[in-house]
Amino acid sequence: MSISAICFIAVLTAVLSLSIRRQNHEISFLITLCGGIIIFISVLLNISSLFETVKRLFDSASIEQSYIVILLKVIGLCFMSEFAVDCCIDAGQRALADNVSMAGKVLILVSALPLYKDVLNTVLSLTGGSV
Repeated sequence: MSISAICFIAVLTAVLSLSIRRQNHEISFLITLCGGIIIFISVLLNISSLFETVKRLFDSASIEQSYIVILLKVIGLCFMSEFAVDCCIDAGQRALADNVSMAGKVLILVSALPLYKDVLNTVLSLTGGSV
């Protein structure tokens, strides 16, 4: 889906949501949520080319395959948690949005732990130590 189609869906969703908000706040929120999900899915359907490009870049730089997996996992966690946070904020649930944001940050740190270990091993090998 092109950026013009995504922008059209976003504007249409916003107009519909705002026009219905006075009569029924719940349906307005559902319209916004559905528009966001449609945009999110359309982006996910086109993301395979990004994965292929990143893989080619890492292959040409002779970087391990596990690093690509970690990188893509962290990027996915960022996008998913940000989408959930935005939905919670739109629903007026700021405290829940803050919890989702914190959980996303913790999961990103946990997912990146193997990278931290490798960086530490590299630094220690340069200084003569080991983990």
